[in-house]
Amino acid sequence: MPDCALIDIGSTRIKWQRRDAAGHVLDEGTSLAIDDCAQALKDAGLAIWAARVGSPERQAALEDAVGAAVPIHWVGTHGGGRYGVRSDYAEGQLGVDRFCALVAARAEGPGPCVLVDAGTAITVDLLDAEGRHRGGYLLPGRQLGWDSLQARLADRVAPRDPGGWPATHDSTPGLGSEQGLERGLTLGLSGAVDRLIVEARTHLGNDTVCWLHGGDASWLAGQLTEFVTLRENLVLEGLWQIARAEGGS
Repeated sequence: MPDCALIDIGSTRIKWQRRDAAGHVLDEGTSLAIDDCAQALKDAGLAIWAARVGSPERQAALEDAVGAAVPIHWVGTHGGGRYGVRSDYAEGQLGVDRFCALVAARAEGPGPCVLVDAGTAITVDLLDAEGRHRGGYLLPGRQLGWDSLQARLADRVAPRDPGGWPATHDSTPGLGSEQGLERGLTLGLSGAVDRLIVEARTHLGNDTVCWLHGGDASWLAGQLTEFVTLRENLVLEGLWQIARAEGGS
């Protein structure tokens, strides 16, 4: 297959890679702005494979920014065994980012796997040894949790930029609403994810590996007691596997 570009349009960020025919990453980037991605790829002359969650306007914005001369293959969710993954999830409910991560996990081997995506939302997906998606769990991510409650506590809690979270976590009880919310979200979400990983292993087996990815993955990894492996760019890896299966045309 020829060289190609891969794009993951998430709810908040957009990530991209250029790969050669063997799958080696030649260039990559992350931004909040679609134009940054388009500028990085528009002159490369490569076919683009893309996955998008969130508003359709973001898809249209990328197409406009890249230009009609560059073909974009928009990847969808296929639960019938295509690309090695079967799913009983309700039709139209499984996000394409979650599907791509499942494809990436299945491509690495037949063992059971639980995938935790720590992004705008935290998703936990179960993939068994036969490549069947056994369902999953959804939680608000820490920024979404903050934004949701801050709106109701605006007299006591200020808005927080996604980059404004402290690098280290203090688990002592907060002495004000902002401290209480910050520490409550950190302990509550990490405790919930730990419990969900344990629950997933009761369904898949104790030998189940756990992969953690997403924008808040490094933060969450430092809070968990369950063993997880950080896997950056898992959605892009799934896109690469799909592009290979389709011949990269």
